Amino acid sequence: MRTILRKHRLLIISGILGVSAAAISHAAITPYVLTSPVVVAAREIQAYERIEPGDLRTTDLPRKAVPKDHFSEAGLLEGAYALSRILPGQVVMSGHVARGKGEIGLSVELQSDVRCVFIPAGEERAVGGFIKRGEKVDVVFTPKGVTYAAAFGGGQASLVVRSLLVVEVCRRPSSGEFVGVVVLANRAEAEAIASSIETCAVSLLLAPKESFAGESTLETGAWLP
Repeated sequence: MRTILRKHRLLIISGILGVSAAAISHAAITPYVLTSPVVVAAREIQAYERIEPGDLRTTDLPRKAVPKDHFSEAGLLEGAYALSRILPGQVVMSGHVARGKGEIGLSVELQSDVRCVFIPAGEERAVGGFIKRGEKVDVVFTPKGVTYAAAFGGGQASLVVRSLLVVEVCRRPSSGEFVGVVVLANRAEAEAIASSIETCAVSLLLAPKESFAGESTLETGAWLP
């Protein structure tokens, strides 16, 4: 063993000195390498999956290696949706995520028994158009040619769907004119609304905001205020 060490003494010493020099150089140079924080995936994230706390982490990379459209804070992306598959350790860029439901579609978070349905209505039948997202509305369908007075007096029946959540307010792009709303409804309500739009006059009434979407009810019969 001693003979081997003697023969290769210079080689061993050179190796030790080389490793030491590399370690010292790294320690000396590292403080002068400019880095930037970047957000990377902490696990594999599937396309259209909602990003939750813990799915992302932040690491430092040399500035020259950082993509221009990166994110530097993981918290900004909580609740966003992945537009494509993101692998563990992959840098998350703006093209990988959508931070609003409207960018990825309304159906992403719909429960199996809930539907979105568009209800066309002019301003004169929709509280003057002063309806906003997040408000609740009652929807009244009165057969065309039948006045409210006739319905009130027990005439031809009206359809009333109560306390529907407005998820989108629709206006004409060119003029900003109010043309209707998109609401959440259960399957029975959505089918009743869809079948009544063509044959009935539609009115939207603002409902108390404290009511919840699950409290909506479908009623038929003479409409009473």
